[in-house]
Amino acid sequence: MNIKGKVINLKLVEETDSTFILNLRQNKKLNKYISSTNISVEQQKEWIKNYKTREKNGREFYFIIEDKNKIPCGTVRIYEIEENRCTWGSFILNSSRPDGASFETLLLSINFIRFNLGIKNIYLDVRKENLKAIHIYEKFGFKRIQEDSLNYYYILEE
Repeated sequence: MNIKGKVINLKLVEETDSTFILNLRQNKKLNKYISSTNISVEQQKEWIKNYKTREKNGREFYFIIEDKNKIPCGTVRIYEIEENRCTWGSFILNSSRPDGASFETLLLSINFIRFNLGIKNIYLDVRKENLKAIHIYEKFGFKRIQEDSLNYYYILEE
């Protein structure tokens, strides 16, 4: 499955994306607002292999964000899928992303959640220091519902 936008496309993650994903998650400039990881490429491949079962069962969707030349520039994930709710996250973009990639990733993935999965309540959490992301989420319509010492928690309701 591919979801096509004007500046980016979303494609479902495959085991062959393991090195790219690890490079994103272990990049010091990119990972300051996400949970750290210290796994090998083989462990990442195994995680993806297990994820593909969850994808097949409609319980999780993990996308590679690509520019229009099919060059990967990020990831986004939809998980904790239940009857009328899910969590949106694992969103990270590298510096090669095209202008507008952040907003379009949000738009395409939310449309997928709403129109393909039929889910109305979308949750996300964001590190309090991640001011750019907070601005984008709030501009998009996410409402802050909770916080702890590290994160703000948001919901986007239909």
